[in-house]
Amino acid sequence: MTQDGERVAVEGDREDRISDLPRNVIDRILELLPVQDAARTSILSRKWRYIWAMLPSLVLDVYLYLGLRRKSRSNFKEAVDDILLMHMGNIVKFVLDAYVLDDSEACFSSYDKSAVIDRWVLYVTRNGVKELALCMSDDNTYRLPPSIFNCLTLTQLMLSYCVFKPPNSLVGFQNLITLALSKITFVPTTSFCVIKAPRLASLTLIGCHGTQYLNIVSPGLESLDIYDSFYYILLNCFMNCKNLRVVRVGIDGVVSYPEHNEKSTLEKLLVSVPALELLSKDIVPNGLPFTLNCLWHLVLTVDFDKLGPICCALQLIKNSPNLSKLEIWVHVISDEVEAVLKYLDTPSCLERTLDKLEYVAISDFKSSKVELSFVKLLLSRTPSLRRMCIVQRTDIDIDIALELMRFPRASPRAELFYSQHKFLALDMDV
Repeated sequence: MTQDGERVAVEGDREDRISDLPRNVIDRILELLPVQDAARTSILSRKWRYIWAMLPSLVLDVYLYLGLRRKSRSNFKEAVDDILLMHMGNIVKFVLDAYVLDDSEACFSSYDKSAVIDRWVLYVTRNGVKELALCMSDDNTYRLPPSIFNCLTLTQLMLSYCVFKPPNSLVGFQNLITLALSKITFVPTTSFCVIKAPRLASLTLIGCHGTQYLNIVSPGLESLDIYDSFYYILLNCFMNCKNLRVVRVGIDGVVSYPEHNEKSTLEKLLVSVPALELLSKDIVPNGLPFTLNCLWHLVLTVDFDKLGPICCALQLIKNSPNLSKLEIWVHVISDEVEAVLKYLDTPSCLERTLDKLEYVAISDFKSSKVELSFVKLLLSRTPSLRRMCIVQRTDIDIDIALELMRFPRASPRAELFYSQHKFLALDMDV
């Protein structure tokens, strides 16, 4: 600025640095914005006019709906129609929170709503979509359209609250890598609901109905997560998944139906997997007459007030000779634990040392006698232990801390951390 108040041009004053960024960087910036805010960038300049309309990622979620409501424009359907009408190019990622249609279009019938969603899904499946996520309302009446089953470009598919009934002519999800299904109802075409996905690496099933009809053909599967199933699951369809590395099971149904045990036991699945690295279970199996030589990371939820779960947990630990990381989540504790304490004091409960175990984490610790005995047992049987982290939600007890520190340790380099959850990060790789 001169003395006369005239503005002096400075180098870079007129430079538009954002517009000169690489196109993929600009796309990434706009993808982080709500779609209505990304659309506003069209008024910046002629260069920006259509950039938002060519974004490869469209997230049409509840935040878009809330933004429309704040502006007294609550018609979510019209907004989505306009966005898809103006869009140019491929849609690589499409996320739709379709349940907001129940609020924004109260006059919609179930049939009308399904027809609208089918039309949107058909559009994106014809425009190169690779990542598709649909979250429906919890009435579980929306039946997936054929366009999803016939989409060969899909690599990631995430579905919630849908009816899953593949057509008879299903070729399979040829390029699908990740499949996450939550609250899905499986309806078999014939005797089974068959999903063919030769490249599938990760499968997650959460709270699904009709899983007894499910048959997944995916020889390359590496990660399997099953939680809160409402019926048993026939695990024999995973027996040929020789690349399976991670198994997380949060249900009891795979082992608690005697009439299906021959086909659906978790034990058979574990035996068939030659290179299992991580096993996570809320319910430990009742006895393991085999050894898991490849298992090195184990996560268990254990009822410490019951003798059965304690015995099974220790049996699973003993039958994993190469176990390196162990995570225990304390589930229930009561005062009637005399039988458990007596068992933990017997030499046979853990007669051999755990030579490979280096890291132990115990979460939701409640400072009970049983838990203290369990910690004492592990410390005395782990000569290679490097770190044990014990975390509880309540304030730490100094007397408990002193008792823990006095326990003898088989490993001279073992470190013991005892703290509240909010103060201690359980990073066992550090």
